[in-house]
Amino acid sequence: MEQPEKQEQVEMDQEPTELILSNCPGTTPATPLSKNQLKKQKKLVEYAALRKLRRQKERNQKKLKRQEAKALGLPRIGPSRKELKRRNKQEEEESEGKQSPKFQVAIDLDYDEQMQERDIAKCVKQCLRIYTINRRSAQPGRLHFTGIKSNGQIHKCFQRNDGWENWQVAYHFDCTHLDAFEKDKMIYLTCESDTVLDQLNPEYIYVIGGLVDHNHFKGLCHKRAIEAGLKTARLPLSEHVDMKTRSVLSTYHVFELLSRVLSGEGWTEAILATIPMRKGAKAKSVSNNESHEDNAQQTKEDEEDE
Repeated sequence: MEQPEKQEQVEMDQEPTELILSNCPGTTPATPLSKNQLKKQKKLVEYAALRKLRRQKERNQKKLKRQEAKALGLPRIGPSRKELKRRNKQEEEESEGKQSPKFQVAIDLDYDEQMQERDIAKCVKQCLRIYTINRRSAQPGRLHFTGIKSNGQIHKCFQRNDGWENWQVAYHFDCTHLDAFEKDKMIYLTCESDTVLDQLNPEYIYVIGGLVDHNHFKGLCHKRAIEAGLKTARLPLSEHVDMKTRSVLSTYHVFELLSRVLSGEGWTEAILATIPMRKGAKAKSVSNNESHEDNAQQTKEDEEDE
């Protein structure tokens, strides 16, 4: 008779912890993960474990392609990192001797709290594109990434890219553009500004907001710039092209446009080459302006004849 009681007592002692906690007042039982969630969790662990191997494989493949292209006599697309470092060092030495300023752009990344995880990943990906565009540019500028919070979401996302510390970029951790540069030497580029950017001046540092928000925080960059007492300007999009959509460009599109103009392209040509086709950008017709000028010239000639 005592044996069943002992067995029953052992079974009670072996009850799951979740069942015991669920009977306690003021506690919430843990929700078990579904099969799909467990599969996703397992895949993420495997993905993180094999990341370095994949990166090494990608580097080996790129190295092999470069060797094949060199053997075939094909031209290289863009300078190598060594070539870029050599070029930057040479330009810095020349600028120190001639005292000529170098074109500078700062990407404002002080938007950790405004972006979700997927938008932060897109923002860092755009920074990677900006770095690539600057590397391949005929006249690379001095690139700054400001407002990065140490161990913040953007910082952690940068750390997922191998070799990001070696980029030819000036990183400003826990330091915004307001702390890094003089106020009167900065121009914050926003589409809400009333000032049109006609020419690029190397005396100024052009600040681009690194915010990916899908228009959830419309006008936030402009508002921050005005509150900080900074000069603002907008790109001359409407002066050179007609678009079907709003004249809002992504961070790397703005940088690419500036890079093209700095390399000698005209505004119209640079805008059409940069803006995505879905925006339906077309160069403004100059026929009306030409006819207006012809009429003015004809009137002037008639007055002279009289």
